[in-house]
Amino acid sequence: MGPGPCRVPRAPGWLLRALALMVAACGRVAFAFNLDTRFLVVKEAVNPGSLFGYSVALHRQTERQQRYLLLAGAPRDLAVGDDYTNRTGAVYLCPLTAHKDDCERMDISEKSDPDHHIIEDMWLGVTVASQGPAGRVLVCAHRYTKVLWSGLEDQRRMVGKCYVRGNDLQLDPGDDWQTYHNEMCNSNTDYLQTGMCQLGTSGGFTQNTVYFGAPGAYNWKGNSYMIQRKDWDLSEYSYRGSEEQGNLYIGYTVQVGSAILHPSDIITVVTGAPRHQHMGAVFLLKQESGGDLQRKQVLKGTQVGAYFGSAIALADLNNDGWQDLLVGAPYYFERKEEVGGAVYVFMNQAGASFPDQPSLLLHGPSRSAFGISIASIGDINQDGFQDIAVGAPFEGLGKVYIYHSSSGGLLRQPQQIIDGEKLGLPGLATFGYSLSGKMDVDENLYPDLLVGSLSDHIVLLRARPVINILHRTLVARPAVLDPALCTATSCVQVELCFAYNQSAGNPNYRRNITLAYTLEADRDRRPPRLRFARSQSSVFHGFFSMPETRCQTLELLLMDNVRDKLRPIIIAMNYSLPLRMPDRLKLGLRSLDAYPVLNQAQAMENHTEVHFQKECGPDNKCDSNLQMRAAFLSEQLHPLSRLQYSRDTKKLFLSINVTNSPSSQRAGEDAHEALLTLEVPSALLLSSVRPSGTCQADNQTILCELGNPFKRNQRMELLIAFEVIRVTLHTRALPVLLQLSTSSHQDNLQPVLLTLQVDYTLQASLSLMNHRLQSFFGGTVMGEAAMKTVEDVGSPLKYEFQVSPVGDGLAALGTLVLGLEWPYEVTNGKWLLYPTEITIHSNGSWPCQPSGNLVNPLNLTLSDPGVTPLSPQRRRRQLDPGGDQSSPPVTLAAAKKAKSETVLTCSNGRARCVWLECPLPDASNITNVTVKARVWNSTFIEDYKDFDRVRVDGWATLFLRTSISTINMENKTTWFSVDIDSELVEELPAEIELWLVLVAVGAGLLLLGLIIILLWKCGFFKRARTRALYEAKRQKAEMKSQPSETERLTDDY
Repeated sequence: MGPGPCRVPRAPGWLLRALALMVAACGRVAFAFNLDTRFLVVKEAVNPGSLFGYSVALHRQTERQQRYLLLAGAPRDLAVGDDYTNRTGAVYLCPLTAHKDDCERMDISEKSDPDHHIIEDMWLGVTVASQGPAGRVLVCAHRYTKVLWSGLEDQRRMVGKCYVRGNDLQLDPGDDWQTYHNEMCNSNTDYLQTGMCQLGTSGGFTQNTVYFGAPGAYNWKGNSYMIQRKDWDLSEYSYRGSEEQGNLYIGYTVQVGSAILHPSDIITVVTGAPRHQHMGAVFLLKQESGGDLQRKQVLKGTQVGAYFGSAIALADLNNDGWQDLLVGAPYYFERKEEVGGAVYVFMNQAGASFPDQPSLLLHGPSRSAFGISIASIGDINQDGFQDIAVGAPFEGLGKVYIYHSSSGGLLRQPQQIIDGEKLGLPGLATFGYSLSGKMDVDENLYPDLLVGSLSDHIVLLRARPVINILHRTLVARPAVLDPALCTATSCVQVELCFAYNQSAGNPNYRRNITLAYTLEADRDRRPPRLRFARSQSSVFHGFFSMPETRCQTLELLLMDNVRDKLRPIIIAMNYSLPLRMPDRLKLGLRSLDAYPVLNQAQAMENHTEVHFQKECGPDNKCDSNLQMRAAFLSEQLHPLSRLQYSRDTKKLFLSINVTNSPSSQRAGEDAHEALLTLEVPSALLLSSVRPSGTCQADNQTILCELGNPFKRNQRMELLIAFEVIRVTLHTRALPVLLQLSTSSHQDNLQPVLLTLQVDYTLQASLSLMNHRLQSFFGGTVMGEAAMKTVEDVGSPLKYEFQVSPVGDGLAALGTLVLGLEWPYEVTNGKWLLYPTEITIHSNGSWPCQPSGNLVNPLNLTLSDPGVTPLSPQRRRRQLDPGGDQSSPPVTLAAAKKAKSETVLTCSNGRARCVWLECPLPDASNITNVTVKARVWNSTFIEDYKDFDRVRVDGWATLFLRTSISTINMENKTTWFSVDIDSELVEELPAEIELWLVLVAVGAGLLLLGLIIILLWKCGFFKRARTRALYEAKRQKAEMKSQPSETERLTDDY
């Protein structure tokens, strides 16, 4: 948790001035460690546009005077003292002053001689290096050009040239280092040899060696040269590699050192070739006899065009005695990750070799050229490990990243990022293009860093002293608090003590520094249980002056109504060193000894604990044993295993028993802040709790305070009443999650899920208007293929079923289904009762179509209600299929003496049944189901002609179909039946002899002829009109007075 507003007690005036910039007291400043960015040493170019700062070096002059100098190369600087040359470049030496324009030009005498050499635009100062304390200075001009003549035609050879000057930066003719020509390239050869070698593109010193890079040698394959002096002997070395291709740029950058691939007495040359195979490489070269440098290992880049090897640095990062290698690839990129530039870190494998893959890969932001410069800057924080600086000159106005190391190697995250834009220097850009370190120029025992740019600025960043805080103690008294002993002025006393030393180990460093500290009581609890008497708050801000002050004491008071007396009160302390501004203006270079920084590697926090006195054994640690039993009860307080849903149920009870008794595994000591939490469903509304006031509801959460503490052997029974008015047919279960908790120690408290299932039994009835119908069979047999309408099948049947549900509708939770066990056919496969229609009547009417095409499977034409065609084949008496069953009508079979009767059912095996289902969508209203069918007349004529009556039985079942186990209904079953009688057959007259028929016919015809003649004679046929009318009316009357028997039988259908 971040600190709140700073509260500071009264303090002297100098402390209040320091408080104005007390940034660290209320939070740390990101990326700020011990390179100071306030008191800068800035130098600017004498001639703008000279690239002053292209190369930089720190130098200590010990001859003629003692001073530290900042060396800066300006390779595009104007020429001086030569009328034939415009620009040559230069090197400037700058003293450590507060002035920006007091740099002096280094005197390097080189006169223009166009017939022999050209110094115009030779880029003097492209490389600047110092040999170290009391050492020499190296300056190079890689575009220095020799002129050769072939007749009247000149040929130019850009061989480059390097100059060595003494410690005082003057030429000493008696020093062999300075008078040696250092011309390693042969200008008499062409570019395929060393005629365009560009010596001095890179270079440097060791104690007995000077080395150069020449990337233009051998068609820009490149080369590295080294001149080594031992006593009076001088040896020249160069790399004559087997690489045949050009444009590798070997020598673009060079470092020479020991303890790389050999023990400390043998040196290794490390040189970069940024265009090797288009991905770059670093060559590690070993000295061989005869002046050769032999390739020992090559480390290759991983990305085309990244310029891997354009910058290298050596440093023992993990203090194992071997130099590790850092390689820059400033044009490395990862588009998706927004990465621009990289530094490869290769850890030395105890002198055997370097791994082919880097141990660490550092990335910079996109388009920053991160890694274009790398420098080993020494141990700037004096923690015993070497540190590294990496330049990213195109990130904004330029940035420099500072990395620390440890026994594990270089740390991945930068410890400080110095932003050129925040330095406030007008005209500064590309800050970080060049770097130089490893020298303490202000003699405070911390090495400093010189940063160059391409904008004619160099900036010296000096390291501030690092303070280690020792003996940062924080003690609270008493350690075990008894609230009864607290007074109005004090309850707890806190003592804090500090001491410090300098990380560089300087025993004389005894500066008066002031720490800003913050004390916070109960930082992780709200509200806190303690407050400071001086600030009347749980937070106190103060100052601590060293080395005079040793300890401070503060009083704390106990807050009212403290509930949590189990967990200790943690008093946390953090401290920082406020940013101190200078008291007054001071001319000259200001010492940084008065502006130390705290060691960030140290924890800047401390804490102590205050415990409450408790009855929990000698260890003051309460080991409780809370146990719980819970059960649902009915309104009559009977145990409930399932809740039967009913609108009459109003309340539901939950009984909970909590105990805290000792057991063989647990002591059962006081349970502090014992709490029972219930998570209940929205269907339950809290109505009451016994004992009252124990529980509070917050939406679906109920909190019940059991006691603070809930004592040993204590028992409590809770009876919680819920209203169940929100329990509906859709409620399947009522889950309640119970969780005991306590601030005492008990690790076996697990949530308990108590679930009450909700059952719903649907009440419904099934009735049939006519359980037993009457029908008939008779006439002649008709085949199935000849049938066109349902009237061709046989006598009609109609059953009326009524379903009457009681209670709430099921909606989508289930469906009522009427199932019929229908006698479909006899055992030999012939039709029995042929179903023609099933219709459902509720809020409207709709047909039921059971699966399997079982209703009217022959697709016969259904009859038009009210019209029944006359069948001349059979004479039938009128029957009522839906008549009263209490007094069955007298049928033809009943009118005569019964011969026999049979029963067809599926249960006795004489009939085969099919299952017909009709879902009833509306289960909340009375529903009627009408089933129409026909007796298959042909079956009865063929198979049951010897029976006067055939009875056919079936069954109907009403049941509930649902996937919800808590909703159920008792099935309702009823039977239905039909009695099918044989028709009455009339006796035929006795057979008459044929001759009698013929005689009778002849006599009749003769008599008829005599009558006709007699009538004609009498004039009878003259009244034919009247007779025709009479006969027509007579026939019409007969038709009206004699309805057919079929019409009488099927009148209701």
